[in-house]
Amino acid sequence: MTKRKISAILAAAMAVSCVGAFPTEARSQIDTSDLPTLFSSKNDESAILKFKKSKPKLTAESREDYYYSSVESRTLKWEPVDNALLYYVYAKPSNKKSFEKIGATYDTEFFTTYSITTSYCIRAVSYDENDTKIISRTSNKITLKYRANRPTPYYANDAGEGVDYEYEEEVYEEAGYDIAYEPAEAPAASTSVKGGYYPSSEYNTEEYSHSEESSFKNVSTDPVSTFAADVDTASYANIRRLINDGSPIPEDAVRIEEMINYFDYDYDTDTKYTRRLDTFSVYSEIADCPWNEDAKLLQLGIEAYAPETIPDSNLVFLVDVSGSMDNKDKLPLVKESIEMLTKNMSENDTISIVTYSGEERAVLAGAKGNCINAVTDLADCMEASGCTNGERGINAAYEIAEKYFIEGGNNRIILCTDGDLNVGISDESELKKLIEKKRESGVFFTVLGYGKGNIKDNKMETLADNGNGSYHYIDCSDEAAKVLIEECTENIITAAKDVKIQAEFNPEKVKSYRLIGYDNRRLGNEDFDNDKKDGGEVGAGQSVTVLYEIIPADANSKSSLKYQKSTGSKDWCTVKIRYKEPDGSKSKLASAVVDDSFVHKAPSSRMKLAAAAAMFGMYLKDSEYKGSSHPDDARKLLSGPKSHDAQNLDLLIEYYIQTNFDLE
Repeated sequence: MTKRKISAILAAAMAVSCVGAFPTEARSQIDTSDLPTLFSSKNDESAILKFKKSKPKLTAESREDYYYSSVESRTLKWEPVDNALLYYVYAKPSNKKSFEKIGATYDTEFFTTYSITTSYCIRAVSYDENDTKIISRTSNKITLKYRANRPTPYYANDAGEGVDYEYEEEVYEEAGYDIAYEPAEAPAASTSVKGGYYPSSEYNTEEYSHSEESSFKNVSTDPVSTFAADVDTASYANIRRLINDGSPIPEDAVRIEEMINYFDYDYDTDTKYTRRLDTFSVYSEIADCPWNEDAKLLQLGIEAYAPETIPDSNLVFLVDVSGSMDNKDKLPLVKESIEMLTKNMSENDTISIVTYSGEERAVLAGAKGNCINAVTDLADCMEASGCTNGERGINAAYEIAEKYFIEGGNNRIILCTDGDLNVGISDESELKKLIEKKRESGVFFTVLGYGKGNIKDNKMETLADNGNGSYHYIDCSDEAAKVLIEECTENIITAAKDVKIQAEFNPEKVKSYRLIGYDNRRLGNEDFDNDKKDGGEVGAGQSVTVLYEIIPADANSKSSLKYQKSTGSKDWCTVKIRYKEPDGSKSKLASAVVDDSFVHKAPSSRMKLAAAAAMFGMYLKDSEYKGSSHPDDARKLLSGPKSHDAQNLDLLIEYYIQTNFDLE
C-alpha cells in the first residue's frame, strides 16, 4: 500500500473518531480545582525542594506495525510529576557524546523519530511567581535501537502474514552523564505530530458572511440612521494578505468600515473640529465627496478617552491547536503574538492559557502577567494536531476567566484561531447564541484570526461582535506588533461597551444620505434606547470613524421630526452616542450637533485618508454606489505629504494596480 493511501486512511479514521467523540453542545471537562499554576510565595521551601528531587519515570510504547521509510518512530511516555508545567526532552544519538534538548511538551508523551540508535531522558519543569525556572532531576535513560536491516516495509492491514518485532530497550539510572540545554547542532532525532495528519489542499475554503449594502435614505421619510459601533480591523489586513498573495478578493471579504477604522486619524490633536464630551470626543467634518460630484461627505470621529490609570487585566489565551493550525502563518505566529502581548503585562495582571483541538486543556492558570519566561516556554510547546472542538475550548476559557475574575478589572479571553470549527457547535447562529450567554459573565472576548486558504472569517467575526470584543486578522509579525503592542491599550482595555451611534439629519440641509459600511451592524431606530440590545465595544483611546455620503437638500425642504418647521437652522445633523460603562448595565447618552461651522472648503488630510480607504474598498467590492471610485483616484487623494498610515495605504493600492492588469 502506498504512503498516500496509508495517509488517507489515517486522516479518514481520525476524522470519524473526532466527529463521533463529542456530542452537540458538549461541555468543558476542565477541573478548576486542580489547575496548572506556578509555585507561589505560599509554597514553602519543602514543596519546591520536593519538586527538584523528583525523578520522572520514562518508558516507550511498542514499535508501530507499519513504517514508511528508513526512519523509525516511537512515543516516549511518563507519569505526570506533581506541580510540573512542562517537560524537556533530551536525546543522545549513538554518534554523539552528550545529550541535547530536542523538544518540550506540557503533555506526558512525546512522539519522536530516529534514524540511528538513540538514548532519551526527560526533566520536569516548573516556574515560581518570580518567573524563575525550577527543574527536577533527570529521568532514567531509555535507549531505542534502530533496526538497520529490517524487512521490506508493509502496512498492518495488508493481506499476508505479519512480522512480529521484539521490543528492545535499555534502561539506565541517572549516572552523571552530560545534558546540554541547547543543542550545538541539529540532533539525529526529530519530532513531529502523531495522529494529526492533514493533507494539504489546493482548494480555497475560506468563508465570509454576506450583508446587503446600505442604500440612500430620504430624509423626509427616514431621517434617522442607527448602528452599533465597530472597531474591528480584520478586513483590511486580510485584504492586504490577499493582494500580496495575488489572490482574488471575495466581495464579502470587503467590510469598508474595517478598512477605514484600520487607520489612526489623530482626532485628539484637533481642537477646532472636536467636541469633548463625558466619555467621548466627537470630530466632525463636511467636504465635497471625491467620488460623487453631487454629494458631500460627512466624517465623524468618535473617540473614547484613555483612562488615567490602566486597570489590571485577567487574560485567558484560548489557542486553537487543531491540525488546521499546522502552518507557518498560523500556530508559530500565534506563539509570537502571545509573547508580544505578555511583554506588555505587569505583575498585577493575570495570564492563563487554554488550548483546544479534539479536547480542551488548561496549560497555565492564574500566572502573574510578568512571568514572560513561563508563558513563552509553554507557548513554545504547542503543537497542531487533531480536530477542532471550539465550543469546549470556549466553555473552558470562560470557566478559568471567571475563576480569576478581577472586580473592576479587564477580564478578557483572547481567541487565536483560523475559525475552522468542525466539532461541536460550528453554525454561526448557534455560535452567536453560545457567546451571547457567555458575555453575561462580564468577560470580554477578542478574536485574533490567522492563516489562509481555510479561514472562517464569518465565524470569527460572529464570536467577536457578539462576545463584547473586537476581531483582528494577523497576517505577519508586523501586524501582531501593531495590534498587540502599538495599539495594546485600545484593543485590550474596554472604555465603553454596547456603544450605539445614531444620526438624525435635518431635511433643510440634507435631502438624502447613505451610511458607508457597517452593513452588518445596522440597528432599528427603536434599538437605540433599548439597553437589552447589544452594541459595539470601544477601547481606551480608540476611535470609531464614520462616513456618510450626503445629497444636500433643496431650499424648500421640510422636516417632520426635530426640525419640524423651516427655521433656517444651520444644523446638518445631530449625532447621539449611547453606551455603558465596561461593568455597567444601564446606558448613558451623549450628543453633539454638526452645523455649518464644520464645513470645509477642501477635505482635510484626515478625510482624504478615510475617503481613499472607502474608495478603494468600494472598488474592490464593486459597490453599486462606488460612483467614480478607482484605485488611481484613491491614490490621488493621498498625494503630497503623507502620514505613516497614508503611506502604507498608498503603497498597497500601488501594488494592487501593478499586479492587476484588467483595470480599465
